[in-house]
Amino acid sequence: MKTTKHVEQLLRQGRKPKELVKLGFPKSVVTRVRRQLKDEEAGQGPKVAKGRAEVESHPEPSAVSPDEMAVIQQKLQSMANELEKVNNLTKAMSEVTVLMAAARELGTYRRETCEYQENGLCLRKTWTSEEEIPQGIGEPVAGGNEESKWYIKPSPFYCAVCTAFLEDRMDDVEDSVSSDPLSGVKYRFACKDCGSKGWIAAAIKCTQCGRIAFWGWVPKKE
Repeated sequence: MKTTKHVEQLLRQGRKPKELVKLGFPKSVVTRVRRQLKDEEAGQGPKVAKGRAEVESHPEPSAVSPDEMAVIQQKLQSMANELEKVNNLTKAMSEVTVLMAAARELGTYRRETCEYQENGLCLRKTWTSEEEIPQGIGEPVAGGNEESKWYIKPSPFYCAVCTAFLEDRMDDVEDSVSSDPLSGVKYRFACKDCGSKGWIAAAIKCTQCGRIAFWGWVPKKE
């Protein structure tokens, strides 16, 4: 330990300056340290030698070369791209969650109102073996009769994408159109006199006044 530090420690412990001198410490050192301690106790702080101001030094930042800057920019761009991918994935997952919830709700409603549902089974389609049933559309269930028939307990998602109601509606429309004798005649009729095709009209009678009118397709007059 340096003499100055040693003297300072002893003085702080309450030893008298005369005792330190008797112990062999230089009187000048004891006097100087004692004066510094008094100055600190008076709130003046340690004295600083004139002309030697203490200045905190900071290392200057090292310059970044253009190549290093290009690498840094490339890494930042890569991080930005990865962050954008994460954001897009999060958005897609959120949209899928919403779609799944909507499909589950729609499928549950259709399953409760579908005329092909009986005892939790879909009777619209049957299979001759379990292996023929596509995976994921529902739980396979074997029929209880002699004929080999397999049904499914449809999942809400299967019911949500089912088009049975559309096919039934299309069948009804087709039957209605087929029963109309004038259905499609516009595309099949050709006049034997002038040879024109598709320019036809049917006579329509007003049952209120008896006036006859024609309803159909009339060529534009030149």
